[in-house]
Amino acid sequence: MAQAAFIGKGKLRLALFSSGATFESRLFADLENASAFGLTPTGKQQKLPNWTSAAGGTDAAFTQLDSIDGEMDLRHFTPANLALLLWGATNAIAATPITGEAGGKIVPLAFVPTKKPINTSVAPVVKKGATTILAADYTVSAGGITIAATITTGTVVSGDAITIDYTPLAGADVQAFINSAPDVSIHFEGVNQVDGKYSVVKIHKAKLDAVKNLALIGDDFGTLGVAFALQADTTITTVGKSQYFEILQAG
Repeated sequence: MAQAAFIGKGKLRLALFSSGATFESRLFADLENASAFGLTPTGKQQKLPNWTSAAGGTDAAFTQLDSIDGEMDLRHFTPANLALLLWGATNAIAATPITGEAGGKIVPLAFVPTKKPINTSVAPVVKKGATTILAADYTVSAGGITIAATITTGTVVSGDAITIDYTPLAGADVQAFINSAPDVSIHFEGVNQVDGKYSVVKIHKAKLDAVKNLALIGDDFGTLGVAFALQADTTITTVGKSQYFEILQAG
């Protein structure tokens, strides 16, 4: 007899939905470590009371599928995962040195952010026009420079415009909420820890919600929790084939 008890672990992969391609031909990407994944079908039920008996009861009942919702918790804050759950896009940040980045002003104790993260192992050069501002007049962090309480560079006064030469850290830039909520296909490849048998779940089409909470300060490992709603994939017309999802179980 097959083992009915279930404790699941597995891998989640996701692809953008394309009505012109089969599930298997879509470009799936690994979402990496996920701590939760599940589906919740919800039905809408109508009941006809039995008025023929003093004891009451139900004469007939009818239940119709109302929705199928899902949730997943991703634990890796990768640029790809962030861009996906923030309906955005990601681009690479090159480590090419930047010369003369403008926009900031030198004001005591003010913070001047840079457009890209600074590689603090390479000292930036801050200038007012052709005048190089003394390093004692600011401190450097990954996000920019903080002006000292007292400005000691000659001919430089509070409110002067400055430029910054610096080397950025190579990485990624994630732009958030520049697209509409994406339609996706989801592939789950899991194993039952009770008996070691594998199962595969294919969700043909789902609409992603926005990430529930982007917690960037905390004492625990962060979680990118997101809900999604299954939609009918009307390109599936084979009799007996679900337009929503299927489960393939080994053994």
